[in-house]
Amino acid sequence: MKSAAIAAALAFAAFVVAKGTPTLRHDWNWPIDRLAIPSFFNESIGGWLPIGFGVANTHPTTYLIALPLTAAMWVAGPLIALALLAFATSYCSMRAAANIASRLGNAAPGAIGVGIFALFNPWVYNEVVAGHLVMVLAYGGTIGLLAEMLRGRDASPVRLALWLVLIEAQLQFFIVAMAASIAFALVTKKWLPIAAAAIAALPTTVGLIADRGALLQTPYSVQWQTNQSLSPVALLSLGGYFPGYADRLGLAAQIAVWTLCALALTGILAARGRRAVRWAAAAAGLVYLCALGVHGPLDVAYEWTVRSIPESGVFRELYDFGGVFAALLITLASAATGRVRMLGYLALLAAGVLPVTWLIHPPSDLWVGAQTYPHPVVTAPPFSRVALLPAFQPLELRTGGGDGADPDAITYPGHVAVLNEYLPAYPVDVALAEYERNGNSAALRALGVSRIVARPWLVSRSNGAIGLAASSLGVSPQPGAERNADLAGAAPLISACTNARIVASVDRLGACDIFFGDAPGYGTVTPLHGASDSIDPAVAWIDARLAFARVPALAQGIGGVLTQSRLATPVMPGAWVLANVRGRLTGSDGRTLAVGPGTFTWISIPPNVDSVSCAGLCELVAESRLFPAIPLRQRIARTEALQFEQVAPWLYRVHGVADAVRLVRLNERYDPGWVALRAWHVLPHVRLALAANGWMLADRSSRDVFLVQIAAFLQQIAELAGVVCVLWLLKALVVEPTKRA
Repeated sequence: MKSAAIAAALAFAAFVVAKGTPTLRHDWNWPIDRLAIPSFFNESIGGWLPIGFGVANTHPTTYLIALPLTAAMWVAGPLIALALLAFATSYCSMRAAANIASRLGNAAPGAIGVGIFALFNPWVYNEVVAGHLVMVLAYGGTIGLLAEMLRGRDASPVRLALWLVLIEAQLQFFIVAMAASIAFALVTKKWLPIAAAAIAALPTTVGLIADRGALLQTPYSVQWQTNQSLSPVALLSLGGYFPGYADRLGLAAQIAVWTLCALALTGILAARGRRAVRWAAAAAGLVYLCALGVHGPLDVAYEWTVRSIPESGVFRELYDFGGVFAALLITLASAATGRVRMLGYLALLAAGVLPVTWLIHPPSDLWVGAQTYPHPVVTAPPFSRVALLPAFQPLELRTGGGDGADPDAITYPGHVAVLNEYLPAYPVDVALAEYERNGNSAALRALGVSRIVARPWLVSRSNGAIGLAASSLGVSPQPGAERNADLAGAAPLISACTNARIVASVDRLGACDIFFGDAPGYGTVTPLHGASDSIDPAVAWIDARLAFARVPALAQGIGGVLTQSRLATPVMPGAWVLANVRGRLTGSDGRTLAVGPGTFTWISIPPNVDSVSCAGLCELVAESRLFPAIPLRQRIARTEALQFEQVAPWLYRVHGVADAVRLVRLNERYDPGWVALRAWHVLPHVRLALAANGWMLADRSSRDVFLVQIAAFLQQIAELAGVVCVLWLLKALVVEPTKRA
């Protein structure tokens, strides 16, 4: 069995690296050369990432496997490290599936059959093409966890814990595995795995608690989830993934999976007296129904969950459940082949078809090898940013081929970060769109971009649009010429402001401007939210953020709602509403409230008006009970760069903060987790220009200021605890390799 697993794992690794490092397909972002290794390592373990405009890494789930992977990259190169990861992933999956079969009484044919099925089924094909190799690793860990659970009260707590730690590399699988492990512990009283897994998951726990708001910023609605919900029939062949990568495997692969489904049903009937089989059958049914989303009998409950529990957005891609369903199918099918030995040969025959379909339609057909097209040489001043053109992902070759993440969007030597983001949010989306649409670089300079790097061999498939969201607005044509350019006057990463100006508008990234709603003592500003799940402004009021890349002039850092329809939306009677009106805004009393060419302005809502409607294009951003009483005469702040030392991406020591300085500015995305310390006193934290971080200086006791991202600091400590926990588990496994508690 071991030799069969090695042979299958070698074949699987060959499928992954056959064309070199995979790029330009879905989420593939493996380092293309040694230059990208430090960026890969920081993205795996760091709690704060300088990529884009700076972003909190809420769930650094791969920190444990990042250490050996990074070491392998430095020693043998990124491509060899990828081959090793693919080999380890496939070997783990096949051996774990074979262990399930063996523990359910299977001979070699049945064990090899389910092992091949575990490795080459359509779900794995889809995830490999999508660049989700770590998810396949967690899937293999899930199969291994199920194999150990089949021992019941004789299961090893250490082995259970190690399987959970491996699954922790992928959050969605980990949540499901933890739920199953808690249920198992309630019966067997084996709580060590739960405790160890909780320690290993501490960095993610800290991140999710500290940066819950970042999770809630991800577009997530019933409209989105309709596309992510799976077809009941397609899921029975482990298909239904929205890009349809595995559809090319054809009918042969579907028949192979249907055969395993039939064996699973046979296993439920033949081994229904066994508690483990009953539990697996119940779990498989529940997972299957959950994966259907709005297309299944739980549609009402699912829609309520999406609308009422935004944290459920962790499971945005319901196809993730397909891997759990496949693992449970393996368990149930093994119950059948263990009872009737001849069925083992049927399983082997059906599973043997799957690698043949991979050979006919290799996954590498759908991506582009990194070594087959050019990559830019990126140079810029230290601690500045560069903007890559084309600006928006997914990307493809101009000559055809590809459709995926940007392989060049990393942090380069000299702490030079790429501004481009996979899913760009304000202010990155508007800055890139303004430059691509209009050639205006002001917003890019405000975000610290010192150089434009053109890549004429690539084109964008989205032009910044989020799927079909706000498609009725159209997309402005892009300039025909793309060329490298240096931008003078880029904002420094850390700077000083002589004063802070309070503003009522939201349409510019002023270095030291504070929106009055963020300033103490100026009242509360409440963002407006739409009541609809629609993404089409022609028929509803939609989330305004969905339109920012299409129409940069509408962008701001608050949110709001937007429409081209004549439907009414509620407003607070007697309030002031910040709006951008291109046309006419009418109150519920029939009177015109605003007529405009498209600028941000505050509109007074009469006391008898409780809703407004639009003729044209209207964006309602936020409302306030009081008109912003902004001082009429305010000095424009002078700014200057400050000297600093970066200890880590989440820790800076700033020097030379003189008495004349009223505010220190960190030109990275605003996050409440950033804290400034001066002589061990915490400075007041404010949001600058609805985008960046600033701190008011009231204490003059020291010229040095320390900037710390607290969540990232705590995550680093939690990661150390996780590493120590895993080392202890490995030691326990070596000392007592055969112990069964």
